Amino acid sequence: MKSSYSIKESKDRYNFTYSGDLGEATEKAKKDLKKEKENPDIPYWIWIKSRAEKAINAHNNRIRRIQAFIDCAERHLKAEKEEAKTENE
Repeated sequence: MKSSYSIKESKDRYNFTYSGDLGEATEKAKKDLKKEKENPDIPYWIWIKSRAEKAINAHNNRIRRIQAFIDCAERHLKAEKEEAKTENE
């Protein structure tokens, strides 16, 4: 029989179970840990995450700048209309 292990995570703790020999299950867990630490895809995903965060921040900054321009322009237009109205009276 092959040994295996299982890890379930709840809100504030882990629940560990294994079947077969505990030593073999531990060795399998060590191999799995090494494989995960050496996963060649992770640097790519970290790079993608960084690019995505930068793009999202740039997008949000553009929205803030455009909104600030619109607010300023509308105040200016309102002031011009009020000034023109005052001059016509």
